[in-house]
Amino acid sequence: MTHERWLDEEAGPVVPAYLLTRGRTESSSKEIDLVAVIVTEGGMTPPAGLGPEHLIILHRCTRPTALVDVAAELDLPIGVVRVLVGDLHEKKLVRVRRPSPAARTPNEGILREVINGLRAL
Repeated sequence: MTHERWLDEEAGPVVPAYLLTRGRTESSSKEIDLVAVIVTEGGMTPPAGLGPEHLIILHRCTRPTALVDVAAELDLPIGVVRVLVGDLHEKKLVRVRRPSPAARTPNEGILREVINGLRAL
């Protein structure tokens, strides 16, 4: 393996994703799934020892943000972001929740109108 392989002319040195998680592939929390919504908790002064990706997540999630959106912004695999968010959740720096359901069941009247409209076609 040559040194040039890990360099990118525009971005500088490229860090393999598994190094960001120290080789971990599982999040410490089972509630962090693809549809999880992440919100920064506590103050905006993060503790020492966090990596730059952790800090980006904290900054990005001051408003409720979907895990997939965080992964897209960081341009990292979703599994890596789940592990990083798990680190923050373990330190109580973020809250993880499932999105609110839009509606439990559709309104029966609306469904009947749709069916009647389709039959009229």
